[in-house]
Amino acid sequence: MIHTMKTLPNPACACIQNLSTLLWSLIAALFISFVLIACSTTPDAQSMARAEAHNKLATSYINNDQLNNAFVELQKSLQLDPQNKETLNSLGYISARFKKYDEAVSYYEKAIALDPQYSFARNNLGVAYLEMGQWDQAIEQFESALVNPTYGTPERAYTNMGYAYYKKGDYLNAESVLKEAETRNPTFILAMYRLGLVYKELGDDAAAIAELDRALKVAPDYLDARWELAQAYLRTGDNEKALLQFEKIAEQASDSQMGLDAQEFIHLIEQ
Repeated sequence: MIHTMKTLPNPACACIQNLSTLLWSLIAALFISFVLIACSTTPDAQSMARAEAHNKLATSYINNDQLNNAFVELQKSLQLDPQNKETLNSLGYISARFKKYDEAVSYYEKAIALDPQYSFARNNLGVAYLEMGQWDQAIEQFESALVNPTYGTPERAYTNMGYAYYKKGDYLNAESVLKEAETRNPTFILAMYRLGLVYKELGDDAAAIAELDRALKVAPDYLDARWELAQAYLRTGDNEKALLQFEKIAEQASDSQMGLDAQEFIHLIEQ
């Protein structure tokens, strides 16, 4: 009779198999945990789509100057997608419109923290600093906005920087920067208007008149430019041209304080 020997289980092999199974179970558990954590902190596609819908509605409200409604929609968007720099930038813009400049600065800084080369937010942050009278901080942000070669509207940052220099009383730097703004966009009327203000302070009324007249050729309803042009003509003694500008202001803004002031100048000139 042939006896067959039974193979006994190897305790060492069993332990290795059990350990391997345990390790794979732990790895699987960790992977699931990471996925769950990622899902809990990153907006899903549906949430991002809803956030974008709120953003679009907010933009429509902003375009119609319904800022309270826009602010509510942007807050809803932010809850769904807290890492959206455009939402934060828009919230900063609305806060600035409400003259809550500290709040605006906070929103802009959060947007810039997400994207340090977000030039639109840097320009807006600079404008907030302008409103707060912090000229050097404003200039720093405008310079940072211009570092980005893909910034699509550099004339805005140049124009705002020029205005910051103007407010500081540094008229030569203001002139240089505003001329650069005009080079970047020859039809940007705000640059022309502010350059006219700079020339006024430099005592060059001929240059001021040229800049203000250029601005009005692009935007005939730009009353601030027309007012400054009328004043420049008065300073040069050209009362006839000043009278013409005041008459246009009185016609265009008859019910405003500027219109009433223009009427006063008309009476004085005609006496």
